[in-house]
Amino acid sequence: MSTRKAPAALLLAGLLMTACRASPEPTVESRVPEPQIVAAAGDIACEPSDSDFDGGDPNQCQARATAELLAKADAVIPLGDLQYPDGALESYAKGYDPTWGAFADESYPAPGNHDYHVAGAEGYFDYWTSKDRPTGPGRSGYYSWDLGSWHLIALNSNCDFVPCDDGSPQNDFLEHDLANTTQRCILAYWHHPLFNSGETHGASMPSGAKAFWEDLIAAGADIVVNGHEHNYQRYGKQDATGQTTSDGIREFVVGTGGKSHYGLLEEKDPNYETGNTTEFGVLLLHLANDSYSWEFVAVSGAVLDAGGPVLCN
Repeated sequence: MSTRKAPAALLLAGLLMTACRASPEPTVESRVPEPQIVAAAGDIACEPSDSDFDGGDPNQCQARATAELLAKADAVIPLGDLQYPDGALESYAKGYDPTWGAFADESYPAPGNHDYHVAGAEGYFDYWTSKDRPTGPGRSGYYSWDLGSWHLIALNSNCDFVPCDDGSPQNDFLEHDLANTTQRCILAYWHHPLFNSGETHGASMPSGAKAFWEDLIAAGADIVVNGHEHNYQRYGKQDATGQTTSDGIREFVVGTGGKSHYGLLEEKDPNYETGNTTEFGVLLLHLANDSYSWEFVAVSGAVLDAGGPVLCN
């Protein structure tokens, strides 16, 4: 019996079908964008005239070492008290600028109390204006910006100079900003933490920070990041009164940018989860499309705390 040969066109079609089966369409998971990485810390650069300015003492003046960790980030949020002792512009030029200032183009800062040791935080605002970075309307220190699916809000917790309480222009800005964002996830940051188990500032509860929290809780915000206390602290999800809640806000205190170390109180806030008082470093927040993860990374490169992913509220 003779065997008929398949036409060449049919053979070509079969090869094409086989090739298609061998190269399937990318899965949905493979098309999800990589998380955006935000690096955060406050309390950063020593006075340039300090004998340990260049990091001779491993327990202080390590701004140059922490700055090396910023290269991994898509954005940097300096959390106030960026230049000691008083935030003068000439100190910024010699201290902050050659260290963390190398990443000014990616920075979205918030002011600290030491910045206001110079009237009107003039050095802080002049420095960031010279770098063409956001400082808020009328040098208010508060503004917002978006990164991927995240909405980020910088606030000014120096409430004696820029009022924070309900009914103030800053609080009105925050409420309007939260009401109008269409982003899925929300992160807010400022200098003075509401919840703080540090031995230096832990006994104080800034009224402005509580007002911020109340609005952020009402909007379903996810993360608050602060500095001021020179250590690292992480808190579980809670509301503005400190009650544990599954849809609350997770707070990080990251006063580990390089200046010095503070200890922790023996009796901590109820939702305190972990902390570190001996290492300088930065918090790396991995902000995904609908979730977040975190790493607290020391200047040695060691990851001292990590968690997530946690779904956004």
